[in-house]
Amino acid sequence: MTTHTRTGRPVPHRAAGHYITRDHTVTGTPDQLANIVANHRNAGTLVALTPPRPVPGDRLQVVIRIREHQTNRRTVRVTSVGEHVRTRVRRSRRTRIAVIVTTITGTAAGLIAVAAYLIGELVELIAAHAGVILSVLALAAILAALAARSTGRRRRHCPGC
Repeated sequence: MTTHTRTGRPVPHRAAGHYITRDHTVTGTPDQLANIVANHRNAGTLVALTPPRPVPGDRLQVVIRIREHQTNRRTVRVTSVGEHVRTRVRRSRRTRIAVIVTTITGTAAGLIAVAAYLIGELVELIAAHAGVILSVLALAAILAALAARSTGRRRRHCPGC
Protein backbone atom coordinates (compact mmCIF):
# COMPACT_ATOMS: atom_id res chain seq x y z
CA MET A 1 0.00 0.00 0.00
CA THR A 2 1.30 3.42 -0.89
CA THR A 3 0.05 6.88 -0.11
CA HIS A 4 0.63 10.10 -1.99
CA THR A 5 2.00 13.36 -0.63
CA ARG A 6 0.79 16.82 -1.64
CA THR A 7 3.26 16.82 -4.48
CA GLY A 8 1.72 13.66 -5.86
CA ARG A 9 4.79 11.49 -5.33
CA PRO A 10 4.08 8.05 -3.84
CA VAL A 11 5.48 7.39 -0.36
CA PRO A 12 5.81 3.87 1.03
CA HIS A 13 3.37 2.98 3.83
CA ARG A 14 6.22 2.41 6.27
CA ALA A 15 8.11 5.62 5.72
CA ALA A 16 8.51 6.33 9.44
CA GLY A 17 10.67 4.04 11.53
CA HIS A 18 13.70 1.94 10.85
CA TYR A 19 14.57 -1.63 10.01
CA ILE A 20 16.40 -4.19 12.09
CA THR A 21 17.71 -7.54 10.97
CA ARG A 22 16.78 -10.74 12.77
CA ASP A 23 17.64 -14.37 12.24
CA HIS A 24 14.78 -16.85 12.11
CA THR A 25 15.15 -20.62 12.06
CA VAL A 26 12.52 -22.13 9.79
CA THR A 27 11.76 -25.84 9.53
CA GLY A 28 9.46 -27.33 6.91
CA THR A 29 9.12 -29.22 3.68
CA PRO A 30 11.11 -28.05 0.67
CA ASP A 31 7.97 -26.48 -0.89
CA GLN A 32 7.18 -24.57 2.32
CA LEU A 33 10.72 -23.25 2.62
CA ALA A 34 10.79 -22.21 -1.05
CA ASN A 35 7.49 -20.36 -0.54
CA ILE A 36 8.80 -18.47 2.52
CA VAL A 37 12.06 -17.52 0.79
CA ALA A 38 10.19 -16.38 -2.35
CA ASN A 39 7.78 -14.25 -0.29
CA HIS A 40 10.58 -12.48 1.57
CA ARG A 41 12.63 -12.03 -1.60
CA ASN A 42 9.65 -10.46 -3.41
CA ALA A 43 8.94 -8.20 -0.40
CA GLY A 44 12.57 -7.09 -0.34
CA THR A 45 13.09 -8.13 3.28
CA LEU A 46 15.35 -11.14 2.66
CA VAL A 47 18.94 -10.37 3.68
CA ALA A 48 20.66 -13.77 3.88
CA LEU A 49 19.89 -17.46 3.75
CA THR A 50 21.83 -20.51 4.96
CA PRO A 51 21.95 -23.73 2.97
CA PRO A 52 19.17 -26.16 3.95
CA ARG A 53 20.11 -28.96 6.31
CA PRO A 54 18.05 -32.09 6.75
CA VAL A 55 16.19 -32.79 9.99
CA PRO A 56 14.29 -35.97 10.91
CA GLY A 57 10.96 -36.55 9.20
CA ASP A 58 11.62 -35.49 5.56
CA ARG A 59 12.00 -31.87 6.54
CA LEU A 60 14.66 -29.25 6.00
CA GLN A 61 15.83 -26.42 8.22
CA VAL A 62 17.23 -23.05 7.14
CA VAL A 63 18.17 -19.88 8.95
CA ILE A 64 16.95 -16.77 7.17
CA ARG A 65 17.97 -13.24 8.01
CA ILE A 66 15.25 -10.74 7.28
CA ARG A 67 14.73 -7.03 7.76
CA GLU A 68 11.84 -6.21 10.06
CA HIS A 69 10.23 -2.82 10.26
CA GLN A 70 10.38 -1.07 13.63
CA THR A 71 8.27 2.01 14.12
CA ASN A 72 9.78 5.05 15.73
CA ARG A 73 8.85 5.66 19.30
CA ARG A 74 7.28 8.99 20.00
CA THR A 75 9.88 11.45 21.15
CA VAL A 76 9.09 13.49 24.23
CA ARG A 77 10.89 16.75 24.48
CA VAL A 78 11.51 17.82 28.03
CA THR A 79 12.01 21.50 28.55
CA SER A 80 11.88 21.53 32.31
CA VAL A 81 12.85 18.57 34.44
CA GLY A 82 11.09 20.09 37.46
CA GLU A 83 7.65 19.71 35.90
CA HIS A 84 8.17 16.03 35.16
CA VAL A 85 9.68 15.20 38.53
CA ARG A 86 6.46 16.15 40.31
CA THR A 87 4.37 13.87 38.14
CA ARG A 88 3.20 10.90 40.16
CA VAL A 89 1.22 7.86 39.30
CA ARG A 90 -2.26 7.81 40.74
CA ARG A 91 -3.28 4.41 41.98
CA SER A 92 -6.87 3.35 42.07
CA ARG A 93 -8.70 3.36 45.39
CA ARG A 94 -8.84 -0.44 45.48
CA THR A 95 -5.10 -0.71 44.92
CA ARG A 96 -4.37 1.79 47.69
CA ILE A 97 -6.69 -0.01 50.11
CA ALA A 98 -5.13 -3.35 49.22
CA VAL A 99 -1.63 -1.96 49.83
CA ILE A 100 -2.65 -0.50 53.19
CA VAL A 101 -4.42 -3.68 54.34
CA THR A 102 -1.49 -5.82 53.26
CA THR A 103 0.97 -3.57 55.09
CA ILE A 104 -1.06 -3.56 58.31
CA THR A 105 -1.63 -7.31 58.18
CA GLY A 106 2.03 -8.03 57.54
CA THR A 107 3.15 -5.73 60.34
CA ALA A 108 0.69 -7.26 62.81
CA ALA A 109 1.72 -10.80 61.84
CA GLY A 110 5.37 -9.87 62.29
CA LEU A 111 4.78 -8.34 65.72
CA ILE A 112 2.77 -11.39 66.86
CA ALA A 113 5.54 -13.69 65.64
CA VAL A 114 8.20 -11.67 67.51
CA ALA A 115 6.10 -11.62 70.71
CA ALA A 116 5.52 -15.40 70.52
CA TYR A 117 9.22 -16.00 70.01
CA LEU A 118 10.19 -13.81 72.97
CA ILE A 119 7.59 -15.43 75.25
CA GLY A 120 8.90 -18.84 74.23
CA GLU A 121 12.45 -17.78 75.05
CA LEU A 122 11.33 -16.45 78.46
CA VAL A 123 9.53 -19.70 79.30
CA GLU A 124 12.59 -21.68 78.23
CA LEU A 125 14.87 -19.50 80.39
CA ILE A 126 12.61 -19.88 83.44
CA ALA A 127 12.35 -23.65 82.97
CA ALA A 128 16.12 -24.01 82.62
CA HIS A 129 16.86 -21.97 85.75
CA ALA A 130 13.83 -22.81 87.93
CA GLY A 131 15.93 -24.05 90.87
CA VAL A 132 18.02 -20.89 91.06
CA ILE A 133 14.98 -18.65 90.67
CA LEU A 134 13.04 -20.44 93.44
CA SER A 135 16.08 -20.29 95.73
CA VAL A 136 16.44 -16.55 95.22
CA LEU A 137 12.71 -16.01 95.82
CA ALA A 138 12.80 -18.13 99.02
CA LEU A 139 15.83 -16.22 100.31
CA ALA A 140 14.11 -12.88 99.53
CA ALA A 141 10.98 -14.04 101.39
CA ILE A 142 13.03 -15.06 104.45
CA LEU A 143 14.90 -11.73 104.45
CA ALA A 144 11.63 -9.78 104.09
CA ALA A 145 10.12 -11.69 107.01
CA LEU A 146 13.14 -11.01 109.21
CA ALA A 147 13.15 -7.35 108.28
CA ALA A 148 9.48 -7.01 109.11
CA ARG A 149 9.99 -8.67 112.51
CA SER A 150 12.96 -6.56 113.53
CA THR A 151 11.36 -3.27 112.57
CA GLY A 152 8.17 -4.27 114.40
CA ARG A 153 9.93 -4.43 117.79
CA ARG A 154 11.32 -0.94 117.57
CA ARG A 155 8.05 0.58 116.52
CA ARG A 156 6.39 2.90 119.00
CA HIS A 157 2.68 2.89 119.54
CA CYS A 158 2.35 6.67 119.05
CA PRO A 159 4.51 9.33 117.46
CA GLY A 160 5.19 11.19 120.70
CA CYS A 161 6.51 8.26 122.73
